[in-house]
Amino acid sequence: MPRKKSKNNKWLIVLAFVILAGGFWAVYRYWTAYQYRYEFEHADASERESLKFRYVFHSIPDGVLGLDISQYQDKIRWEEFQLNHQNELIEFIVVRATFGKDQKDIQFERNWKNISELPVKKGAYHYYRPNENSTLQAENFINTVKLSAGDFAPILDIERQSTIQTNENLRKGIRNWLTIVEAHYGVKPIIYTGDSYFKDHLDGNDFQDYPLWIANYNLVRKPKTNHWVIWQFSEKGEIAGIKGKVDLNVLRGGLEKLNQLVIP
Repeated sequence: MPRKKSKNNKWLIVLAFVILAGGFWAVYRYWTAYQYRYEFEHADASERESLKFRYVFHSIPDGVLGLDISQYQDKIRWEEFQLNHQNELIEFIVVRATFGKDQKDIQFERNWKNISELPVKKGAYHYYRPNENSTLQAENFINTVKLSAGDFAPILDIERQSTIQTNENLRKGIRNWLTIVEAHYGVKPIIYTGDSYFKDHLDGNDFQDYPLWIANYNLVRKPKTNHWVIWQFSEKGEIAGIKGKVDLNVLRGGLEKLNQLVIP
């Protein structure tokens, strides 16, 4: 009988310790977030992006850093390119390949070739034009992008509402693109979109099974869309070798999650 009581006391002590530790951790996270937010609001423009970057990787300790680029970065000086930013290693780079039914990013082939020589995961995306035929857009991407094992699953970038069709028909077109591309590459594509756009136009059962890459640049707040995999948290990154600003992204779940998003 005394032994059983002792064992019960032991588990009560362990439970109390776990509860206290959880409470201290919650308070620590809240206080840290408050500190960063205070610093951010009182910092000048040149310091804000650095603070935001620090907060993102503090609040997502298993975060993996990635870039996305297009012809808007002009010709990247790959010989000067460095695979790190604020002491975080860049683990993936995604490039725009195509847009609309017949357009190709003028820097795609050059970027694709140079990224292939780097120790990163690479991926390609299609910018979807909602007023153009979805089948032709899927074919444009397929005819341009050759994906291999280890590359990111294909990515659809949808940001705008159609001016010539209903939202339901827009959703049908997006589903059509996703279905065609998945059938060709054998993997489920990733959807990139804005936080508010997803809520207003895509939220629902149709797209719940697709990995989500969400853009949200609000101070230090995470996306409102809870089930995101990648968060584009800044459009003002500065990377050696890249002229002007570049998008910064964090993938949560570490390298294990990163490897789940690539072609096996």
